[in-house]
Amino acid sequence: MAAVVACLAPLGGCTTIDPGSNFVVAEVTFDANYFYCQVEPKLIFQYNCGPGDPSLGDKANGCHYNPSAVSGMALLQHPPVDCGGGDVPLTTASTGPGSPAESNYEAVSLEMSPDYQLAPIYVRPSGHYHPRQVFSASDPNVILLLSTWASK
Repeated sequence: MAAVVACLAPLGGCTTIDPGSNFVVAEVTFDANYFYCQVEPKLIFQYNCGPGDPSLGDKANGCHYNPSAVSGMALLQHPPVDCGGGDVPLTTASTGPGSPAESNYEAVSLEMSPDYQLAPIYVRPSGHYHPRQVFSASDPNVILLLSTWASK
């Protein structure tokens, strides 16, 4: 017992670590093109995250296109970005600074994580702290989209 106490004693004195004066939290950036061409059309639009789905009990104008109805991830309605079936928009005209597509990318990126299974964009709509379950946590399409985006 004395040996255990002796081994643990040095650990009891240190409760914080000073990060220093140049402490910076690394910013994680997720691929915008993949968002515009894959995530937004196949997740955000397909699962009606913006307008909701009245057939599933969502109130009219009660989802992410209505910033007063949600506490996070306010989205803007816009036509899908034309990617010609690939992973890069054919033009930057609809994705430039101040565009609705860029605003959506920024809002959704804040809900993303390098470990997609911990990301609010995955956890909440799969049934945790969300008004309703939007998709199953085992939905292979959602898993593929988010795991791929997390790695880009």
